[in-house]
Amino acid sequence: MHPYIRDLETSPLLLFGLLLLGGMASGEASRRLLNLPRTTGYVLFGVLLGNSGLQWIDPYILGSAQFFIYPAIGLILFELGHRFPLSGHGLDRKLILLSLAETGAVFVLVTATLLALDFGLAGGLFAAAIAVSTSPAITIATSSDVGAEGPSTDRLFGLVALNGCIAFAAIGVVVPMLAASGATEAGPGYLDAVAHILVSLLLGAGLSFAACRAAGWLGRQAEHQHLMLLGLVVIGTGLPLSLDMSPLLTLLTFGIGTRLADRHNLVVAIRIASDARVFLVVTFVLAGAALEVGLLADYWAAALAFALVRFGARWAALHVAGRHFGVAPRTAFFTAVGLLPMSSVALVLLGDAGPLDGGVGPALDGTLMGAIVLMQLLGPICTQVAVRGFGEARRYVARRTRLSNGALLR
Repeated sequence: MHPYIRDLETSPLLLFGLLLLGGMASGEASRRLLNLPRTTGYVLFGVLLGNSGLQWIDPYILGSAQFFIYPAIGLILFELGHRFPLSGHGLDRKLILLSLAETGAVFVLVTATLLALDFGLAGGLFAAAIAVSTSPAITIATSSDVGAEGPSTDRLFGLVALNGCIAFAAIGVVVPMLAASGATEAGPGYLDAVAHILVSLLLGAGLSFAACRAAGWLGRQAEHQHLMLLGLVVIGTGLPLSLDMSPLLTLLTFGIGTRLADRHNLVVAIRIASDARVFLVVTFVLAGAALEVGLLADYWAAALAFALVRFGARWAALHVAGRHFGVAPRTAFFTAVGLLPMSSVALVLLGDAGPLDGGVGPALDGTLMGAIVLMQLLGPICTQVAVRGFGEARRYVARRTRLSNGALLR
């Protein structure tokens, strides 16, 4: 092969362009030909090129892509927090109690299930902490594509945000338990974990204050405010990483804090599905490339049990608690469906534990990765089904099939 052709094949810049254009084309094909969410097409294109497919994206490229992926996740978490629904008095107390009910159910039942499968208490709690989280990227992207808008969609966004806060904090506390049990490498102690949580909250609050002050100074000029917000997101990503902390809680706190502090609606938020879709497409493609589909085949029984218990716990809790908070049983079911997706944030949370060695470590890692693969592939469809079930998918057009008699069937 000519050396110039070989260089082109290994060029990271060329690969980035291929990921962007190929992902976009796959997303459009998914929507127009199969009536599936665009995010499904993005992920499948990544799977095709990545570890489980043609293996065109080597580990070096995936490792160096962290420089791109973290700001993208930062923008996603900021938007999620900024879309947090508020009541007339600020935080919605009913929504917080609803989140505590369903996350509590997930913690108890997933931990009990993992204990029954001989993963140990530390492994069960770690799996439960990851189970609590829902993919904000899939929720935002799929909801945007179908024009989801309404009270049930707002509640879904609020639960995804609150569940993320709980999951991010819980991971910090559980990782020292994994280290103590020998399932992972030595990490921060319990005091360090609590300190990291407090510092993350303070950093997020500080970024929120800076965003509101800067927005008042810049005025409602989207191009200038978006540049300012992007800079703060990058700082909110880089500063925790430089302190050996996860930036996830900081970034989500940044979004929620800005939503609470921006009393005069001065902040013109970045919408990643429209203003910065390039980040969204490449993040999904790279997440798909990182998936190890073979792990789902190896650990399918434990991964399926994890996914089913995670869904069942949420459905039961939302059904019972929803009666006290005005949530209809049908809405509770579709909300539980909408909370199923897992993607890049779950991969980051799994990575926060470091290498899982010894004991049940590899089996736990394989089970969780298998569940993430399953929910990454099915997650966008679950979100689409949920918002359609709410009756709030304003831009969704059902695929029509022409019958033999010429009639159209929706």
